[in-house]
Amino acid sequence: MKKWLSLIIVCFFTNISHASENKAIDQFKTYLREVKSVVIDFTQEDSSGNKASGKLLINKPYRFRCNYYAPYPLLIIGSQNYVSVYDYDMKDTIRIKPSENIFNFLLEERVDFDRYFDFEEAIDEGNIFKITIYHTLSERRSRITFDKNSKQIKMIEILEDDNTITLTFTQFTNVAKFDNDLFILKNPEIFGPPIRLTKEEIMKKYLATLR
Repeated sequence: MKKWLSLIIVCFFTNISHASENKAIDQFKTYLREVKSVVIDFTQEDSSGNKASGKLLINKPYRFRCNYYAPYPLLIIGSQNYVSVYDYDMKDTIRIKPSENIFNFLLEERVDFDRYFDFEEAIDEGNIFKITIYHTLSERRSRITFDKNSKQIKMIEILEDDNTITLTFTQFTNVAKFDNDLFILKNPEIFGPPIRLTKEEIMKKYLATLR
């Protein structure tokens, strides 16, 4: 009898846990659908202690700009057709398909997790919800920390075999209008290296919403 009672209690609390996780996941997906045009300030650090900071600009669908501040050497600009990564040190550009971009779930109008992502773990810690997802195309895992009160992503950890890259999001700004050139990377071999924008310069190139 005690054995069956214990099993019932375990099943009961497991069901509660799954219900809570599913609710948080639904809230997370709703947040992703509602994000349209936004600028996110971030800091980045890897396991070796290398640090960087910048702004992530998202203009759905598909367009984004990961604007690192100097001296970090990368600029990443994405569109519906491809994602371009320019390296100021190497003076070259590489391109990948948007579907291979691990952050693509932030950019699509309709989030299709079942197609490119697997939910591997969900941890409910009061106001904080941590989700571990596996990106099937890049074969990389990420842990997302989501604040259920503010309904915002607070952190993304890219989990690699010998390295963890941690992006901490510090401020979200809803945007009414972006300058179009923020999401265009002209051929550097023809037009030269893209201009590196400082924090002050990039803030002049979008209009925040009044809310």
